Amino acid sequence: AVYTAESVIGEGGAGRIYKAKDDSGDVWAIKCLDPDKTTKERAKRFKNELQFCNKNEHQNIVTVFDHGVFKQKGKGTPFYVMRMYSGSLRDLIKKGIGVDKVLKYFSQMLDGVEAAHLKKVVHRDLKRENILFDSAKDNLLIADFGIARFEEEELFTAVETKDSSRLANFQYAAPEQRQRGMAVDYRTDIYALGLMLNEMYTGEVPYGTGYKTIGKVMANCEYLDGLVAEMIRQSADERPSSIDTVKQQLIGRKNEFVTRQQLSKLKETVIPVTDIDDSLISDPPKLIN
Repeated sequence: AVYTAESVIGEGGAGRIYKAKDDSGDVWAIKCLDPDKTTKERAKRFKNELQFCNKNEHQNIVTVFDHGVFKQKGKGTPFYVMRMYSGSLRDLIKKGIGVDKVLKYFSQMLDGVEAAHLKKVVHRDLKRENILFDSAKDNLLIADFGIARFEEEELFTAVETKDSSRLANFQYAAPEQRQRGMAVDYRTDIYALGLMLNEMYTGEVPYGTGYKTIGKVMANCEYLDGLVAEMIRQSADERPSSIDTVKQQLIGRKNEFVTRQQLSKLKETVIPVTDIDDSLISDPPKLIN
């Protein structure tokens, strides 16, 4: 396909996102690196993100539909193509999310982040702007895996973060991301999710003690304050060890729309735990003689 950029809809330290149309008139979002800011490290991170999202089949993670390289300023600039979405979690919070929808949206966020974790990918930069909103499906999707830590062997696992690199948005960065030499793992993403859960109800990101709690704005959801407090512990060892642990607390409070997930042994995709994942059932033995 041939894509024609119409306008810039997003810009970061290493590149831009364009609104574009293909030769059939369909509208897409195109993310590309800025050739003037591209380093070997950024190029490898971009390829990590491209490879991960290109394989994606999960409804709560952004999918890459096309990719390539085009000439800009005499240099080859990599890009990838994804759907055009109507907004982000930031826009939803700014408008105000109905209390009946907060946990449903949060459950979608948990599903997307957990799907990455099950594939051994830590996002490391979760924030409102990186969670996109599909208004047609009333669905949230995790985006921007540009600084994610990938552990799959086929990816560029040797990419290291330089001391001078400011990778994570400071507002949602966990304490261990602000200190050199500290381990960053799944619990780093859980910290950011805890901040956003509180923010989705109160409109404020909790810091320190005395922050506005969920119970103060919605008394019947006060039970979530304990969960938020656990998720944003300063010590990673004191936080829930996995997304599934967070989900089990929500399920225990009769939030029946929350679903647990597993990595399929048959297809290497993330599926609900209720789905059949046994080769003897999906493809039973046949008597031939």
